[in-house]
Amino acid sequence: MRRHYLLAGLLLLVYVESYLWLSRRGYEQADEWHCAGFYYFTPDDTNAWRIKNYGCAFAFRPLNAIDRLLGTGRPVAAEPLWGLSK
Repeated sequence: MRRHYLLAGLLLLVYVESYLWLSRRGYEQADEWHCAGFYYFTPDDTNAWRIKNYGCAFAFRPLNAIDRLLGTGRPVAAEPLWGLSK
């Protein structure tokens, strides 16, 4: 039974740490671009980017909500308007 608690604690730690690492990296990028929201991964006009970024937005939604309630988080940004500069 102790192994189950240890495994659950380890998985929770990995979940929280991966959120913190990805979101804070996204915050730095958002600060550089003067954006209110952030992306978990640098925007790229590909389906792979959309799956990764919005997959993280879905998976980390509870932590992002807690982060924002604490006043330390930011909302996830909407997809860039690709091709407006063309």
